[in-house]
Amino acid sequence: MIVEKYVNELMTSNCYIVVDEESMSCVVIDPGSVKSLREIDYIKSHQLTPDYIIISHEHTDHNWGVNALREAFPNIKLVCSEECSKNVAVANKAYFLFYYDDPAYSYEIAPADILIKKQIEQLKWRKQILEFYFTPGHSFGSMCIKIENMLFTGDTIMPFPPYFNGRDSNRDDWEESINTIKEIIPNNITIYPGHGDILSFGQWLDNSNYR
Repeated sequence: MIVEKYVNELMTSNCYIVVDEESMSCVVIDPGSVKSLREIDYIKSHQLTPDYIIISHEHTDHNWGVNALREAFPNIKLVCSEECSKNVAVANKAYFLFYYDDPAYSYEIAPADILIKKQIEQLKWRKQILEFYFTPGHSFGSMCIKIENMLFTGDTIMPFPPYFNGRDSNRDDWEESINTIKEIIPNNITIYPGHGDILSFGQWLDNSNYR
């Protein structure tokens, strides 16, 4: 597996392209740049087949580039939680009030092709198994994605204190989600967070004083 990381345009969130070298296919996790130019160029220049876009949750800085990727690759499938799909179908504009001072701008994302409805669910990707863990807390539709020994956590687990905006998030749900992850995920798994640098789950537990 190869993981290519890009820093998105909004709030320096992370986008990851995960490449299966055997099949020369890939999945794109949390594309948050409006035109996804670097991601599209990487996929085309490496002659990859993009199978899935996976968004960890419904906030704009993690999905602003979904429409561009769908336009560039019509066969790509969007995967997210059921709650996330419902929320991104509504016009998104709050971030543009904050960061671009453009109250007239908004965008919508068509419903996901594959919905994650269970707390723990699996999806076959070529010879790999994608595992999804529903982790509400930072947002109602948050989930983590496990590929081999990697866990892509969106904003559920980051090398920073958790953030709750008070509208679609709360700490109680987040703590319950972390407890669920602790029961499933070994401490040595590598965390690929939605913001910041990669770290092990054990490092995060130690540094966050969550134990």
